Amino acid sequence: MKAVSLFVAAGLVLAGIPVGAQDLPNSIKGTVPGGIEGVANAVLQDASGKTISMAPVTEGKFTFRNVVPGEYYVGLYSASGLRIARSCAVSLASGAARETSFDCPAPAAAPPAEPTATAPAAAAKGGGISTTAWILMGAAAVGITTAVVIATDEDEGVASAIR
Repeated sequence: MKAVSLFVAAGLVLAGIPVGAQDLPNSIKGTVPGGIEGVANAVLQDASGKTISMAPVTEGKFTFRNVVPGEYYVGLYSASGLRIARSCAVSLASGAARETSFDCPAPAAAPPAEPTATAPAAAAKGGGISTTAWILMGAAAVGITTAVVIATDEDEGVASAIR
């Protein structure tokens, strides 16, 4: 009976600890950044974007337990499924407990795209035929040329003026 009383007492003590305060091995936890409202769920995704787990956000905190070591991201979602924020990458080692951060450095801006040699200048300015259209037209022209060559390949004799 004494063991049951100690077990119940320990359970009650642990129940009073907020979910975010526990540093359990193989866990990822986090807090919704200030100024972000309407977050209902946190979604754990692997480096490829595959959803691994979902946890409710309670009092602005969330925890994912029993996470396999690897690299992850956490998405914060509204109740309707709209993504509100995405965390920085979180690398979890075996037996570790990590906390997410949503204060990621901004990636360097990509340089503006250079127009391709086959695209006309108008396409580079946002008008005209796109690069994809030029590629498709080129492929069609090659196909027509190939068909003509195949059709005339077995001819013996002098080609006519229309070949």
